[in-house]
Amino acid sequence: MTKAHVPPQAAGNRDRVVSANVRLADRVLGHGRAAQGGMWFYSLCSDCNSMAGVHYDAAYADFSNAVLARVNLQQRLYLPPVRLAPARVARSILIGMFATSPHLRVMFRELAEDLLNRRDRITMPDGASLRLAICLDRHTRLAGMYNAVRVIEHTQHYDVFSEVYFRPLAWTLTPSGRGSAHHAGQSVVDGQGWAVVDHWLQYGEDRTAADLRSLCRAPLPAVLHPLNGHDRDEWLEFMSDKVTAILEGQIPS
Repeated sequence: MTKAHVPPQAAGNRDRVVSANVRLADRVLGHGRAAQGGMWFYSLCSDCNSMAGVHYDAAYADFSNAVLARVNLQQRLYLPPVRLAPARVARSILIGMFATSPHLRVMFRELAEDLLNRRDRITMPDGASLRLAICLDRHTRLAGMYNAVRVIEHTQHYDVFSEVYFRPLAWTLTPSGRGSAHHAGQSVVDGQGWAVVDHWLQYGEDRTAADLRSLCRAPLPAVLHPLNGHDRDEWLEFMSDKVTAILEGQIPS
């Protein structure tokens, strides 16, 4: 396995970014030792890592850097007028998400093979959806399968196969089409209005200048991770350290 930076280093995920593992000990979550070096996992094969670096990561970095340069900090719900290569951007982040959890390769084997083989048009598998929002916080988070339920004040749930929060973008690979138990309340991702960008994979890799405003039907919400706030004690978290790896960090000023 090779070191996979998620998101790519060219998108600002470089040495000065500090991160630490989140570990579960005696049923309590805590941070390991923080270190510089960016957000990364040793969990991607060399072929996949090299393919992403050669074909997709530059497009992701161009998109991320353009959004960061043009997003309106005073108007949080906003679609900046940037152009991007939608298929390349989506493939870059999805390959990174496969690095967050080896279980995804079993759950979504066909998607993994389509990405590896650079299939011309890719369809998201039933039961999963790629979601996008704006995140302007300097706090970063990278994680595999994770679930949390808010049980105080009002009921919400947050359920992801993978998540990437790294300014200026937030991405989740979320369950879709299976609904949720009534007692679990509203999905955080749905309630905040994250964009569904599954269709970006239907574009050809030669489409390199699509307008973001035509790719998303509504303004992107500006979000924080739902447990990155004063109300974290209102949530119950469900995870296994044998399945889920979590990194949290900080982008320097």
